[in-house]
Amino acid sequence: MKKLFLLLLAPALLFSQNLNLRLTTTAYMWQRYETPEVRSEHLRAFQLAQITLSKGNLSLHSFVNISNDFREKQTGDPRFRFYNFYLNWRNIFNRFNLKLGRFAVYSGVGVGTIDGAYVNAKISKFLNANVYGGFLMPQDQKFALNDEPKNNFMFGGQLKFSKGSLNASLSYFNQHRKPKAYEALRADSLGDVFVQEINFTSSQYQIVSGDLNYELSIFEFYSRLDYDINKVKFSRGEVSIGINLIERLKLSVSYDYRDPRIPVNSIFSVFNYGATKEVEAGVHYRISSLLRVYAGFSNVRYVDNKAQRIVLGFDVGYASVNFAKRLGYAGELDGVSAQVYYPMFNNRFIPNASLTFSSYKLWEGGERHKDLVIALGGSVKPSKSISFDVQSQYIQNRVYKSDFRVFFKFNYWLFTNLGLVPGEVIR
Repeated sequence: MKKLFLLLLAPALLFSQNLNLRLTTTAYMWQRYETPEVRSEHLRAFQLAQITLSKGNLSLHSFVNISNDFREKQTGDPRFRFYNFYLNWRNIFNRFNLKLGRFAVYSGVGVGTIDGAYVNAKISKFLNANVYGGFLMPQDQKFALNDEPKNNFMFGGQLKFSKGSLNASLSYFNQHRKPKAYEALRADSLGDVFVQEINFTSSQYQIVSGDLNYELSIFEFYSRLDYDINKVKFSRGEVSIGINLIERLKLSVSYDYRDPRIPVNSIFSVFNYGATKEVEAGVHYRISSLLRVYAGFSNVRYVDNKAQRIVLGFDVGYASVNFAKRLGYAGELDGVSAQVYYPMFNNRFIPNASLTFSSYKLWEGGERHKDLVIALGGSVKPSKSISFDVQSQYIQNRVYKSDFRVFFKFNYWLFTNLGLVPGEVIR
């Protein structure tokens, strides 16, 4: 991985023309009672850096995070995480785009982060395709390859068609992640106990998916279908229809079938489980440019049970209020939430506040619990390149009788042309 770092960094530093930098410093303070008599205090700080060096259609991207607890020493501190580090070469021969390094993949049903390569090709005016492949990054996101790359990898691709209001795609996703082996005591047919190593295969997911999106006049249509090759069955199906009856009124209805996405090499894959089938309907009405109301109802069917959700709410100016109710097998809940923010001084100061209250039971006849969350904060932007954020949060629930937390964030943005003479900076 270090050799790849030098290979990508050297040409970027030598030939880059533009630098785009964003630094974010955050601090999070809270208290925790390990036991009724033992209390610990924490101050965890994070330093994030997003850096892009570019020239023409070639760019180098990186996103790094360093964190440490300055009040209570934690195992593994300080922690270094590399979320991405890749070279992006766009519009090669006016037809191809290439990524090389560590990057996030969003390709239809295929989602994840790999150390590898991604190629997007423009086949025709309406058709393009992408393929990708690489090793899964280490779980601690360190700047190194996975310890067992041959058993931890991901590859796939997507074919996309787009013409006017019609968009369709077909995608394939294959992921292998091998759990660590462990030893367990087992008994043979005579009752003698022995130690056996429990090992796993690496195959987790292998899925084919297709989706279709189409808009015609007042109608909106979307559908999706996933097929799990490892389990030899359909794992997801979705159909949704929206109708804009008038300029301000929209009706929607959808059907969603979901089979739990459980890795085929997980112990949970041998348990009995069933799919859920959900029907949902909603209405949105815009009374004016400042006021919008909405309502929704859904019914979820399990194998032998069902549950319902009801949502009512409205948005007015910079504020919103939402009411929710849940019934049936998934538990009972009555909740209300409200949020408000207000830009001041030409958006240089934006205070915000929110309140959430809920009363719920985990099962019918169970004990009823109450949750309360209050948050106050604000954002200050004294210049185009600097901003400060402060957010405080008070929580009261069955776990925490009284919990108070404070979050600080500092942002710095810089965009500069490295070809300018010293002192000339573009922000």
